[in-house]
Amino acid sequence: MFDSSLDALCLLPPRFGSGRRGVPPTPPSFQVQRAGGSTVELPTRLFLDEAPWHRWSPKVAQAFAEQLQQHGILTSYLHSELGGRDDSDEDQEQTEPEAAHPLQMLPYRSERYGLSADDFDTATVIDVRLSPLRDASGRFAYSAEQIRRWEATPEEQPLSGGGWVSAFTLPPDIVDLDSLPNKIHQLRRLAPQAAVLVSVTPEWLWENRETLAATPADALLIRSGQISVSGIQFAELLNQLIRQPDVPPLWLSPPRWDQQRVATVDDCIKLVSLGVSAIAIDGWMDEVFAEIDQVPEPSIYSGSPANQLNQSISPILEEYLLPMVERFTALMTTITRSPSLGSFDREIAARLDVHYLGK
Repeated sequence: MFDSSLDALCLLPPRFGSGRRGVPPTPPSFQVQRAGGSTVELPTRLFLDEAPWHRWSPKVAQAFAEQLQQHGILTSYLHSELGGRDDSDEDQEQTEPEAAHPLQMLPYRSERYGLSADDFDTATVIDVRLSPLRDASGRFAYSAEQIRRWEATPEEQPLSGGGWVSAFTLPPDIVDLDSLPNKIHQLRRLAPQAAVLVSVTPEWLWENRETLAATPADALLIRSGQISVSGIQFAELLNQLIRQPDVPPLWLSPPRWDQQRVATVDDCIKLVSLGVSAIAIDGWMDEVFAEIDQVPEPSIYSGSPANQLNQSISPILEEYLLPMVERFTALMTTITRSPSLGSFDREIAARLDVHYLGK
């Protein structure tokens, strides 16, 4: 009866009689170990994977991305998706301190639409995408609005290629998995400051697990947000994958459970307890995105357009996102002890190798 989500798993408190010293109010920073021994330090284990930047004007998109990063959330975007670097001198002056070290996750798509040298200069993490995602229509394609943003096409100018551009139009940059290590080494040279991860959707993951584990990537991102699956069944797959020899750290965009239920904050902490290193917050963002759709463009008479946008966006994050980020942060401070997971269901405890809480 528990099998549709992770409700059968319990986050465990300390054992009776164990030390109960105060825990730090915030968890330590998240260290991403890079090949060669250096690390990339991130404020949290949370990242935004797939925001619809083309839905918003460049100014709104840029202000939104900057606010997410100010709250410690690694954010996936290209500079072209935020309108490039063509803002006024005043806006550049205001955002320069933040832009020096953005928490940018660079989405390296096979077609390389919208990619620029600036992205390699500022990326904290590079996401080498081996699997295309379906768009809202179900196609493996990019919309006219996405292409227009990537190519900076003026609104009055028609787009070449019509309304949709197939995700397979251009020759792939990575022909097969055998060529993946060379691409990773090339990206390390282009962005020596960044961690490099490889992302896939889960359908062919198990079949190719040994090849993916052998790549020199710093992490493997499983992008599962477009599938619906039983929570315990998916946790069992993760558990088996984590136990494979030489598998890199796993990042995860969680799937939806049965009946399209989104993974909650507590579910995400349970996934971290199982061994997942970082979690995408896309499932928490539907209301945020809907509210950002309503943010007006700053007035042409505004003395500070950036401040005007921040005043519109901050309340949205405070109402719809930051309470979940705070709960995630708080729960992270409670899973430092082992064991951190248990279940009153004997079968589930055995399947996931967690502490059985029954008789």
